[in-house]
Amino acid sequence: MKKLLLPTMFLLWGQLSYSQQVSEVAALLFKNVKTNLTPAEKNHIATKLGFVLSGNKEQPFAQDKESRDYPFNALVYPTDLNKDGKEEIFIHYGNSYSSGHAGSSIALFIKNGAGTYTENLGFPGMAPDVLATTSKGYPDLLIGGPGFEYPVWRWNGKTYNLLKMVSDKDYEKLKKVNLEALVVRE
Repeated sequence: MKKLLLPTMFLLWGQLSYSQQVSEVAALLFKNVKTNLTPAEKNHIATKLGFVLSGNKEQPFAQDKESRDYPFNALVYPTDLNKDGKEEIFIHYGNSYSSGHAGSSIALFIKNGAGTYTENLGFPGMAPDVLATTSKGYPDLLIGGPGFEYPVWRWNGKTYNLLKMVSDKDYEKLKKVNLEALVVRE
């Protein structure tokens, strides 16, 4: 019995240490970011984004292997939008190659009931303004981009969906904070 137990312990330890390793993409993505995410959660988010390493130190990411000539940087914003103690993770990334006229894209990862981070948004736009209005515990998000109107996104309990468009003149009247103001700093 003892002979069987020892190899099993080493096998389990090896699997545990492997799952605790952060991929190269995840390591660069979350470098210098204060977050409570586990290595597995960081890897999951990096995999969902699909970034590859570009080979450029200043702009370390590319959309895929074929677009390494168009590198970009990515900024990670850990927040707690609904004040439940679980981080929501915004990723602001891209360039005109990956994001068109907006010049950047925004993705949001929210932990679902099963404890897995799921991707929301994931389209060209600027880092959002967080509005004072809320739905089901989450604030509405205004995501700017090219043009004279701005989309407002509202949480429906499972995902963010387009609520309405706001004109340039109405934008100034909205009560809002910049996403950076909500970054969890522990």
